[in-house]
Amino acid sequence: MKTFLRFFLLLLLLIFTLFFNIGIIDIRIEEINFLLGKMATMDDISNSLGIIGKYELIKKRMTLGEEHGANYEFEAKIQALISGDKFLDEKEHQKKKIYRAPVLFILNSIRFILGKEAIKLQEENKILNVIEIAYFWERNRRYQEAIKIYDDVILQQNVPPEIKAAVILHKAFCHSMLSEYEMAKRLYERVISLYPNTDAGIISWKLLDFINSMEEERSKIEAKKISYFEKAKQFYMFMDYRNAIKFFSIFLQEEPVEAYKYEAIFFKGRAHEELGENDEAIEAYRKIIKEDKSKIWAKQANRRMLMMGEFYEQKKQIAEEAKRQLAMYQDQNFINNVQKYSGLFSESSLRKELMKNEKQKKDLKNKSNDSLLALINKIGSLDLTGEKEAQRKEEIARLKEELAAKGNISASAVKELERRRELEENPYRKPSVLKQIIDENSVQLKYIYNRKLRQGIKISGKIIVELTIKPNGSVYDAKIIRSNVGDRQFEEEITKQIKLWKFKPVPEHLGDLTVNYPFEFYEEE
Repeated sequence: MKTFLRFFLLLLLLIFTLFFNIGIIDIRIEEINFLLGKMATMDDISNSLGIIGKYELIKKRMTLGEEHGANYEFEAKIQALISGDKFLDEKEHQKKKIYRAPVLFILNSIRFILGKEAIKLQEENKILNVIEIAYFWERNRRYQEAIKIYDDVILQQNVPPEIKAAVILHKAFCHSMLSEYEMAKRLYERVISLYPNTDAGIISWKLLDFINSMEEERSKIEAKKISYFEKAKQFYMFMDYRNAIKFFSIFLQEEPVEAYKYEAIFFKGRAHEELGENDEAIEAYRKIIKEDKSKIWAKQANRRMLMMGEFYEQKKQIAEEAKRQLAMYQDQNFINNVQKYSGLFSESSLRKELMKNEKQKKDLKNKSNDSLLALINKIGSLDLTGEKEAQRKEEIARLKEELAAKGNISASAVKELERRRELEENPYRKPSVLKQIIDENSVQLKYIYNRKLRQGIKISGKIIVELTIKPNGSVYDAKIIRSNVGDRQFEEEITKQIKLWKFKPVPEHLGDLTVNYPFEFYEEE
């Protein structure tokens, strides 16, 4: 009996040791996954690629035309590169909890005795998993769902500034794709103002420039006296999908000739597709496939159906239906070019979880005001129009009183907060105004670059310059923070010239403004 008892206890000890070691390994792996996820989110590598790639695709469509095969291939490549997720299957996660809980308790007890902070992987991973859900909705063109989650993340405390800047950047992109350009511009400007030293802050300058150029073109279209068809098509090319749908609908009500009818239905469907209105897009494409006797636009509609089935809706039925039709059109080359990227496309565990019940949302409603950063973000989201100025000041005063009462904010911090807020609101320190002056003076930098080329020195690349602008408008300092040009003398000439620039003056009490701006130098062909 004693021998059996010893054997049983030894077996229990071995089982406990085994599960304890598995638990430690599991926890350490999750720690590594968390750190890698945090690094990826902070670097924003794949996620920024999606935004930049989308804008680049729009430019390609303007240059090559919507129907060009290279555009489809580029689109497929981008979707493949940004696919996949870091989402953990919930059932598997629950299984791990069974044996991890006691192990985590023991490890945290030891850490407590040693005076170390407890491991809280679930809490730390929560924010990254929630952001991943928003990224998923964004890359599948469900922009409204993404915006709701981004709004919740922005209101959270203790989110690193690099991550918060990236989240606001993505929120701005979603608004731009929904034709809400003013909101997109305000958010890009906010990233530039509040997070100038982040990658998102630097990227925002370029994205803001892109949105402004699109807006200029849209203004020209509105002033033109052209047909509804041409107006709608031009609105589509310049990202104004709502107006494109409106004018295509008016055109189609006039019972146009078939040569233009199916082209209009196709581009109307494309506008719906870009807005994430996939049911309306599929309905339009199926109508063309059924009715277009010329098969010209039926072929294009099937191409879009294949793209949606493979890369957006991920519905094999739609993709297979389109492939059968395209094979009949002898469009096998197109199928092959697209499918070489569909093989790289990651089947998302997150998709399965979300599609199971789309109404289930992550709860991120913890909107406490226990930090200065939370206060800045709360004020930044208020309506800053003239009509609500009194309400805004009252809200700021209330929030400051709350934080002061809790002892979370000092008088100097309040003063700095007010200065930053007032500086951000000043019309002469708005990113759009600063950019106008930078663009006007960039001619001087181009002259320096061309002089180098004339001397036979072949250089090219990008330079990110940190400018410190004094209240009087002078540039106190300009230094290179990143460059791939590889010519120190050229870089010094650039910063020397920038220091001579003059911006609009502001009241002295607003203090200095630091701006990180990207300059590009390439030889004109």
